[in-house]
Amino acid sequence: MRSLLKSLFVLGLCTLSLASPQDSDDHHHGRGGGGDNDDTDDSNSSASPTPTGSSTATNSTSSNSALIGMNGDAVCTDLLCVGGLVNGSTVTYTLQSLGAANLGWMAMGFGAQMANTPMVIMWSNSDGSITLSQRKAPAEIMPTVDSNPPRKATAEPSLSSLSGSNPKLAFTIPADSSVGNSIIWAFSTNNPGDSAEGAQLVQHLNSGPTSLNLANTISASSRDPTNPISTLSGGSSSGSGSGSGTGSGSVSIPLQSYQKMLVAHGLLSTIGFLIILPIGALLARYLRTFSNTWFRGHWIIQLALGGPIIIAGVALGFAGVHQSGAPHVADDHKRWGIAIFVLYFGQIALGTAIHYIKPRSFVVNKRRPLQNYFHAVLGLLIIALAFYQVRTGFMHEWPTTTGRSPVSNAANIVWYIWVVLMPVLYAAGLILLRRQFKQERVTKQDPAVSRESSDQRYYMRILHGRTEQE
Repeated sequence: MRSLLKSLFVLGLCTLSLASPQDSDDHHHGRGGGGDNDDTDDSNSSASPTPTGSSTATNSTSSNSALIGMNGDAVCTDLLCVGGLVNGSTVTYTLQSLGAANLGWMAMGFGAQMANTPMVIMWSNSDGSITLSQRKAPAEIMPTVDSNPPRKATAEPSLSSLSGSNPKLAFTIPADSSVGNSIIWAFSTNNPGDSAEGAQLVQHLNSGPTSLNLANTISASSRDPTNPISTLSGGSSSGSGSGSGTGSGSVSIPLQSYQKMLVAHGLLSTIGFLIILPIGALLARYLRTFSNTWFRGHWIIQLALGGPIIIAGVALGFAGVHQSGAPHVADDHKRWGIAIFVLYFGQIALGTAIHYIKPRSFVVNKRRPLQNYFHAVLGLLIIALAFYQVRTGFMHEWPTTTGRSPVSNAANIVWYIWVVLMPVLYAAGLILLRRQFKQERVTKQDPAVSRESSDQRYYMRILHGRTEQE
């Protein structure tokens, strides 16, 4: 039994096992961020020179020395660099991957937070084209297409580069001196796989705020705003990020606050629904023919122990969704979760009613009431639905909601073992039905049986309505 409990506990731990987090939650954001500033001299309003091809290493040297003296800035985060170059009445922005993770899409927004900030999101397509999508969101949820953005952005395929380990995507947008220096950025490893501007986006791998100072005069030691992982001459500019530029495709990103809540939600819900509740069901199935204390153990496990764990798990799910800004009943996983939660409390209420309210058929004729059978079937149904719910959670909901890599296959293996083991154990307990029915027949035929036998004492108490019954 101890080895069984140990394997069940492993299921709870493995279900939401994730890629190892970063050692630190700190993000290294460089100076300068995303505002537009067209307060420049006429001498700096000439057309920007055509940039060279993308660099293949962070902090490499760019040959765009003609940019020296122009206005612009660049900043690097832990996944990408953003450069902005003022060109008269327009600004050209370049988003360039540091090669720390495979590129799906990159984005930047003109503001200090995601809510109501105009955003430009870009990704490459299988035919080599580039999609630019201008979007906005009322909260931290997937932004939708903004049909009337305050400024119209235009993709610049000739200034973009999709080859090498540091791909970059560029666009031009009208300058606006009223926009501040603050910008937000986002990086995802999941390409939408659709060239439409309104394509469905998987949530970013990481994001954050930073700033650009477009009034800054570019010097030889500055980062190249058209190739922002590089400097215009040897050396690294201050506030640079720490990308490896290796293109290895893997990076450890710390969990965001709402993601930690979702991890706890999955872990507690798994323990509650797939470990605690099945143990309570097995206890009732196996012990009811051997001890008159089975009901006490059954309700302690199902309600006193399982209840707080399940309630805490569901509450953390609601809190995580709320903090992320996503709608609460937006997909099947959330809808089924609410349904199973309601069914659980319905099952608790039914079990309580069965225990305390005895129908005439039981009091007079000692026939097992129909609701007793319904209670058993409903309990098994809730556990079966919970198996489905947990698997959709770690297989689909987690990567779709967070944009992170799928959960380790170890969770899937343990899930398969437990989804087979639990029905086998319960079915084995049905062998005891013959013993159970025999005991019930003896009680019906001879109410005055001797009290010397523990089984007989048990059923004498049934006759007097003092024993727990379902």
